[in-house]
Amino acid sequence: MQSRWIENLLGVRNIKAERFSINSPYVAKDPEMLFYEGTRAMQFVPEPIVWRAKSGKEITWWIGSNEEVLLKGYGKNKVGFRYSKNKSDFDKVLYRGFVFKTQPFFVTSINPEESEVMIAAENNLGSVAPILLRSKNLFFMTSHPFLGPDRKRYMALCDALARFLGVSEEPRPLGLIRLEDIHPMYDIKKLEAVIELLEKREIHFSIGVIPIFVNPAKKINIKLTDDPKLIEILKNAQSHGAQIFIHGLTHQFSGVTAVGYEFFNPRTQKPFPERITLEQLENRIREAKSIIEKAGLKIDGWETPHYMAPPILYKALKDEGIKTIYERVLLVDEIQFNNPLIVHQMLIYPSTYMGLYWIPEDFGYDGYNFTQKTVYNELKKHRAFSRGVVSFFFHSYLGKKQLEALLDSAEKDRVLFVNTNKLLKIYKIIK
Repeated sequence: MQSRWIENLLGVRNIKAERFSINSPYVAKDPEMLFYEGTRAMQFVPEPIVWRAKSGKEITWWIGSNEEVLLKGYGKNKVGFRYSKNKSDFDKVLYRGFVFKTQPFFVTSINPEESEVMIAAENNLGSVAPILLRSKNLFFMTSHPFLGPDRKRYMALCDALARFLGVSEEPRPLGLIRLEDIHPMYDIKKLEAVIELLEKREIHFSIGVIPIFVNPAKKINIKLTDDPKLIEILKNAQSHGAQIFIHGLTHQFSGVTAVGYEFFNPRTQKPFPERITLEQLENRIREAKSIIEKAGLKIDGWETPHYMAPPILYKALKDEGIKTIYERVLLVDEIQFNNPLIVHQMLIYPSTYMGLYWIPEDFGYDGYNFTQKTVYNELKKHRAFSRGVVSFFFHSYLGKKQLEALLDSAEKDRVLFVNTNKLLKIYKIIK
């Protein structure tokens, strides 16, 4: 599964990647770049992969386990680093002069010798160890960046890879903001106040629209086309540059809209009944599109409710003519208890995957704790991971003052908010 993460990261340069199992005759393909992703220790690594990595002549990224074959294995060539006797857990990531506290993690103890240390780890005893090294054209990561809940190592890898691929740094940090869960029955006054603030500051933004509001307990079922006031607000916003993303059809299965999951049950790790086949998914997408278009609004893309659905949803979206997806990528990990485990891949920059355009959302949302301090901490990450995008969503019911504090923090860091089309052009994903 982690190989898909790498494939998606390469999408920032629209690089077409092929994935091979460890036993595949990859050599015949002669790749310009090879990524070896060692998730299992003591795994057999074919000699050609080791020879390639140790020669340093061709670009090879070695991520994770089985480094012993590099240090002690085939051939006389020596890599520019060796094992270190220092062993310890670490709780900080050092990258480009920034220090980030993390949950404890393990690294393979390496003495870098003449290698370049690109990412490092530190603990509370002051011990420092490399996480990502470069020796000629061999890039070696001593700690697996895809494992564990803390994403600092992963984000640093994303940025380091983007720099290597030639992604340029913009004069100002790029930002995206999305107003979330807008539906019939929404608090119109608070929505208007937030939109007015964004327009006054000349900030580009998008809106996640749920076209049907449902409350089964109260027997409420209202479509966007039944709410002329909301349509007027959305049309006015769109006329000033706002973008509309479909945020599901009802954003619920059996409960109230904008609270529950629409496509996938996180408890059972199974799709909800009647929302599992390609035809069923296409029907819901088609109905959502029809309602929004009947309201006279242009559709700019899709955002999956709670970012949870069977991955076949992406094929359904593509079949229905939707190519821009604004969320964290859904991937199937391993099969657990006869069910696929769905995981999210957070991107810090736009990408391409399955013939779709992916818009990053990497800040997340912390409800009423989404304060100026939260934003400051996230912006600090962006100053380090500067090839990425400052991207978050905001609930308008939190009010204008909450958004003002957030925007003030972004303004101090000179964040330039753009729309998603502009973002794709800046990253040269579209012309």
